Amino acid sequence: MATIQTPYSHLQALIIDDMAVQQTTLRGQLTMLGVSKVEQASNAEDALRLIRAKPPGLVLCDFNLNNKTDGQQMFEHLRDKGLLPADCLFFMVTAESGYASVASATEHRPDAYLLKPITASDIEDRLKAALERRQALLAINQRLAKEDLIGAVAECDKVLAKKDRWTMSVLQIKGQTLLQLGRHEDAKGVYRAALDERPNLVWAQLGLARAHKAGGQFDEARQLASDIIGSPEGEKNVAAYDVIAESLEAQGDADGALWALKDAATVVPSSRRQRLVGEAAYRNGDLATAKECLQKVAKATRGSMTASSQDTLLLAQTLVDTGDAAGAVPILDDVNTKPKHDPQYESVALAIKVQAHVKSGQPEAAAKLLLKARETLRKAKADFGTVALAKAELMSGNEAEGLKLMERAISADHENTRVKQMIGNALRDTGHDDKIQQVIEAAAAGLQKRVTDAKKLFRDSKIDEALEAIEAALREYPENTGVLLQAAQMNCLSLRLKRELNSTVVERVRLYLTRLEKLMPANDRVTQMQRYYRETLSTLATPATA
Repeated sequence: MATIQTPYSHLQALIIDDMAVQQTTLRGQLTMLGVSKVEQASNAEDALRLIRAKPPGLVLCDFNLNNKTDGQQMFEHLRDKGLLPADCLFFMVTAESGYASVASATEHRPDAYLLKPITASDIEDRLKAALERRQALLAINQRLAKEDLIGAVAECDKVLAKKDRWTMSVLQIKGQTLLQLGRHEDAKGVYRAALDERPNLVWAQLGLARAHKAGGQFDEARQLASDIIGSPEGEKNVAAYDVIAESLEAQGDADGALWALKDAATVVPSSRRQRLVGEAAYRNGDLATAKECLQKVAKATRGSMTASSQDTLLLAQTLVDTGDAAGAVPILDDVNTKPKHDPQYESVALAIKVQAHVKSGQPEAAAKLLLKARETLRKAKADFGTVALAKAELMSGNEAEGLKLMERAISADHENTRVKQMIGNALRDTGHDDKIQQVIEAAAAGLQKRVTDAKKLFRDSKIDEALEAIEAALREYPENTGVLLQAAQMNCLSLRLKRELNSTVVERVRLYLTRLEKLMPANDRVTQMQRYYRETLSTLATPATA
């Protein structure tokens, strides 16, 4: 029998449903639409394996998978991890009539949702609309898939010139792309153009708030985000709460940022939101909130693909800090949550166990584990693990070793306010309040002086010496984001001043920016430096006019 050829025959589909009868029904309906290339998965883990092996063009996923990962969690995980192609269509299948209102407040929204019982016509209606949109935006998405952001903006302008029904969709994409390019003033213009047409358009209001935040206009960003939350259309928009939290943190108001995250978790009480609150609460020293949220995360994600070993470590540390040392060790050793063959987890877990044994009055056991913990630490970093080991040293009476580790953690990333918060808390918890200035301020000042000295050399036109000075600091502290940003900027400036497109320097800056993107994903300062790098290359690639 010949295969039916339809506008949907090219699609590779994946059905995710724990019920075999429903899988068969959905497969039959897709076949009626001419979709013959269909894979099936009964749970999130099998679906993840199939998606990694061959990314689909269409996913039909049941909301209630009857295990630890529901359909919405599955979708958000796939989008957060970038496991789905940008043009993959994701349809949520649900029997819950209230799902639409739930989805409106989530981190990611599916392309469509289908309310059971569904028919082939229901699927076709959603497919037709989604594919029409995908075709209209094809050239833009092809550029985005290649990470050609400038080309994507140019394609947006071509579609906008037509002034058709896709104008608002394209304005949204253009605004987001301009923000990725670091062109926040241009992005403001795009969002204002959309708001001129539709004053209550939440995504445009949110984009405008993000553009102000990217430009360092934090008060304005907070006000715009607050206006969104205060409106009927945007009261459940968690991204607006994020703008407020990020702006407050950038302004040094960690407590205000925590409250904004708490409010967001009230709107969307997902494990991801509880995790964000738990982490912020721990850094702020609000251990009761940290414990409550992290325990909720542990319960909600147990056995799920959204589980994180960092959640286990932070919960165990919180239990030790709140006096429940006996409860911390079993959590760390739980075979159901403990990752296999993860040296980093083992290293941090050892440090927390040392603290637990000290608090439980077992100094001999603590001393043995401390030796192992020291052996597993490769190099001090500006991270939770280094702080945990430093705290273990202090609690074991090894003041010099503990303070040295903390100083090295600060030097590893001297502008990292979150690590400074954790170190300050650790010093207070161990009775070393008088050492806070010595450890935090002195260590940070030492790195800042190296940066300042390198900048002075640059101002004195000693370009090569300046680069050597900043790169010497970087060789010593390769993950120091402040030094990385300065090194990238100085190398770009050297290219401009020498008017030479030196391939070695160009590649060096590219590597710095790649490292920064990994250390500080979606960070406004990194985005601005990426823009400066692109502009530098563009300037040098353009022949000078006489």
